[in-house]
Amino acid sequence: MGKQAWQHRKWLWGSACTVLVLVIVAFSVRAPAKDWWLAREACGGKVPGGDLKTVRTDARLGAAQESLDKDLGRYHCVLENDEGKVVVEVDAYLDGVDKEKKLAYIGRSHPPHAVLPGGLPGFEAENSLVYLMPECARSGRGSSEEHHRLLVGTWTYFAESREEKAAMLRIAVRMTNEVTERLGCGGKPLPAPKDGAVPDTGRHVPRADAKGTACDALTTTRVPAEGRDGTVFIAIADGGVVGRCTLRAAKKAGDDAHRSSRLGRPLVELTSWRGNWGSDIREMGSGPDPLPMGEGAAWKPALTEDRAWAVAECGGENAGFAAHWGYGYSYREAGEKSEPPTAPERHERRVLLREYVAAFAKDEVRREKCTGLQLPANS
Repeated sequence: MGKQAWQHRKWLWGSACTVLVLVIVAFSVRAPAKDWWLAREACGGKVPGGDLKTVRTDARLGAAQESLDKDLGRYHCVLENDEGKVVVEVDAYLDGVDKEKKLAYIGRSHPPHAVLPGGLPGFEAENSLVYLMPECARSGRGSSEEHHRLLVGTWTYFAESREEKAAMLRIAVRMTNEVTERLGCGGKPLPAPKDGAVPDTGRHVPRADAKGTACDALTTTRVPAEGRDGTVFIAIADGGVVGRCTLRAAKKAGDDAHRSSRLGRPLVELTSWRGNWGSDIREMGSGPDPLPMGEGAAWKPALTEDRAWAVAECGGENAGFAAHWGYGYSYREAGEKSEPPTAPERHERRVLLREYVAAFAKDEVRREKCTGLQLPANS
């Protein structure tokens, strides 16, 4: 091989290596630059940087989308990692079919998974999804007397630890305030959570220890024999739009380690709801008919052998109080022969449900300074 050919080949190899190095350098610079840009610009650039850094864990960011329709009262943004998994997603609905469908879905999912601190009007559903429902009085939407609530769901897929949950809650409040402003809702922004504040998943206490709490009704009324020495799950917070009290049967020796057995099966559920949730809320275990949570004539007391419903006005808007049997709870005590209920048994169940909802609603109305309480008629 001649000297000139050798030098030419050497030059080609050198050039190729140089190009390869430049490509590698360009890629290594481009990826962090894209990551930085997405973190800075996602969701209108309003996701707090420090909190995003917490909830994204070690993921590298990959894509972002955002859309706003002020006329429809609809907002959406999503930030994904480079594997296509959601890091932060925000969806807001003011009115319309989409909001109705979302509320119906939430109702079926047995809310709240956790209640929010500081009087925030919302709750956490499962899988680190925070719903906030601030008031939204937009001009030209109904009379000034009507209350409209914006529904804002903020999802942070990777939030698991307490630090991540606190960051998740701060992001949810920040984004809700941002969306409320961009949709022209007016009003005061929601207060930022206190340092380290996280959603509260509630607590289980012996039935006797629930006396004097928001779930006091389960200690002052007649309950199924299985629940007399059972436990009460308390998940109600000031300002919350959904609250829940659950009476569970006392755990029996020999029960397996499954969660429902470990805690005792649910016997009675009491729930409080604030705002107009629409006409298709079919809460788990409450029977085949939806809770009467629509506007106008739909918002009235109701009573069946599956559930009882009372209504009032709290802070100028509708509030509803429900009592129903726990999911899967039958007419028979554990171990009794299964057979169709008799007419007297069906009557007794209606009587008990009315007692539960009356005691619960009266207590909640007193606590929340509500007015206009209407209880279902005696069966």
